[in-house]
Amino acid sequence: MDLELRPGTPQDYDEILRLDSLAFGEHFTQQDAADAFDGIPPTFTVATVAGQLVGVTGHYDFTMTVPGGALPVPGVTWVSVSPLHRRRGVLRALMDRQVRDFAAAGVPAAILTASEGGIYGRFGYGPASSTRRTVIDRRLTKLAQSGQKAGGEVRVLTAEQARPVLPELHRRWREQVPGALNRNESWWDHLFLDREQHRGGLSAKFYLAHPEGYLSYRVKDNWNDGIPALLCRITDYVIGSDEAHAALWQVLLGMDLFQTIESEQIPVDDPLPFLVDDFRQVRTTAVNDGLWVRPVDAAATLAARTYPVEIEAVIEVADPLLGDQRLALTGGPDGASCQPTDRPAQVSFGLAGLGSAYLGGHRLHTLARAGALRCDDPRLLTRLALAFSTDRAPFHGTSF
Repeated sequence: MDLELRPGTPQDYDEILRLDSLAFGEHFTQQDAADAFDGIPPTFTVATVAGQLVGVTGHYDFTMTVPGGALPVPGVTWVSVSPLHRRRGVLRALMDRQVRDFAAAGVPAAILTASEGGIYGRFGYGPASSTRRTVIDRRLTKLAQSGQKAGGEVRVLTAEQARPVLPELHRRWREQVPGALNRNESWWDHLFLDREQHRGGLSAKFYLAHPEGYLSYRVKDNWNDGIPALLCRITDYVIGSDEAHAALWQVLLGMDLFQTIESEQIPVDDPLPFLVDDFRQVRTTAVNDGLWVRPVDAAATLAARTYPVEIEAVIEVADPLLGDQRLALTGGPDGASCQPTDRPAQVSFGLAGLGSAYLGGHRLHTLARAGALRCDDPRLLTRLALAFSTDRAPFHGTSF
């Protein structure tokens, strides 16, 4: 097979849509194509055989919040291979080429969200955060302090009213949350398109806004022979303060026609179970991987964040594609430095293991037990685990 790789061009868009349609079992309209490529066009790399496009990968440019700072990262997306060319090294060639291009551009790390859990670990990506599906029986759930004046500052907004308000609330929220991604103006325009064919049979979005946060949701009718049992599905959940959290939930839990509230946007460390009168009613029905991280320049990635305790360690990072690195990391609450060194390694990370540890979403002791890292000094491992910990669970919040 004479495989060739090259940058994608607008002339490839029809074939890219065809591949994505075959991979994900979805037919795209001309409106879908215009929304995707005219609004927020990705940067593509394509694979061809005898001039025929047989594989593609792309990326969007994001800024990702990390503890104490931010990191420019490409978000890998649109990954597809023709069903007639599977198991022939097409995906490997595309992913390796993409990472080499990232390295040449000086990118510190790359991110993605995965359609399947077994694909991207072999390319150095490690699952760094978690998402969950939360289901709440609204009829049986209320805030424990029901008399509090929580909902007074909440406004109901139309889409037109929400468009100029939400971006600033989101910016302030994402600066608090490791793993959270920025949304540029084109991204916001895309989100507010709210095309009917992408609603899954539910309503257009409703918006509740507080001065320090907001949420959007859709509703599905279900009158159950005259008994109201509507479904509320939260689609965006941006909570910037405890006050906003209580206020927004007091309004939402007061919607008498709703039977069930569900979402995949409520972070795993959200305090809601501890604020309602029945802890069990905030049910987690599934937990899945969220953001995956691949260090490209491990030194730059480690130096970009702060650490809650002072740490000094020599870390070896195994990268079969770009080359192994041995790095002296010195960091603390005020910043960090990370430089190549010849000193003996005290901690050894697999590349995906470092990606999983980076945002604080997984305990280092757990990763060590799985073989994703090795440290022979238990005291150093404990210190390093504290250094990589965060006070908020990482959550990316923006699907791509």
